[in-house]
Amino acid sequence: MIPTTFKEFIIPCKTKECLGDLLFIHGFCVEHSYFVAASELSKHFNIYMIDLPGHGTNVADVTAKDLKLNKIADYIINYIEFKKLNNFYLMGHSMGGGLASLVASKIPEKIKKLFLICPANPAAIHAGLKAFYIFYPKNMKQKDRLLKWLYSPTHFEEFSKNPQWVEFNKKQLEFQLEHWTNMKKLFQNISLSVLTNVKKAQKNIHVPTLLMVGKYDKSIPAKHTLKFFKKNLPENILTTYEFENSAHLVFEEEPNIFVEKVLSFTK
Repeated sequence: MIPTTFKEFIIPCKTKECLGDLLFIHGFCVEHSYFVAASELSKHFNIYMIDLPGHGTNVADVTAKDLKLNKIADYIINYIEFKKLNNFYLMGHSMGGGLASLVASKIPEKIKKLFLICPANPAAIHAGLKAFYIFYPKNMKQKDRLLKWLYSPTHFEEFSKNPQWVEFNKKQLEFQLEHWTNMKKLFQNISLSVLTNVKKAQKNIHVPTLLMVGKYDKSIPAKHTLKFFKKNLPENILTTYEFENSAHLVFEEEPNIFVEKVLSFTK
């Protein structure tokens, strides 16, 4: 059974000129606070975030069956129904982008626009088998190797000098090691589903979509991701943007441009 209590985090819009509700779906082995652009975007939207099953504050009573992507997508849809969200903006990053694609394929009538940020998609296979090894760090040395995949060289060098950033990533590693079995099962489910349900959903998106990728992203290669979506979605549905100085965490690496692109596509 999917957990019935939602671990939600809401930032009400800070201005009277609110553009509507925006639901953010986080990625693999992180949680809602990873979305550092939430505060800035709350100047324009009511921001809704949840910790997915097996992540962050949402680890109680979670079984391996709950970690299948279709189950997690249903969990998100149940949350949307619970909050009575309608005509809202849906945003997903990495694994959350794959999940957002599944959700958009099931309830397109409720979604105003879709934002896919370095989303899990069939192009991820171009990262190669090395990705499976990289995404299982067991110590900080291996975690640093993963972070070098997730950030551009310039930003990794800059951020690694920040003690708070280093401490944040240490805590993430501790969480992953503590919940190793669930994280491994989830990663296996992602790798299988990318080639089946997520692929099918992403080829049949009918909601106006902004696809954002990072030039230096090694886990979701920008070139192949752009090629896949441009091949399968019509021009009147798909808008794309490639961040020239980012890798996988575009909203953290180039936050001003990220917010600008979101607002531009919204308006």
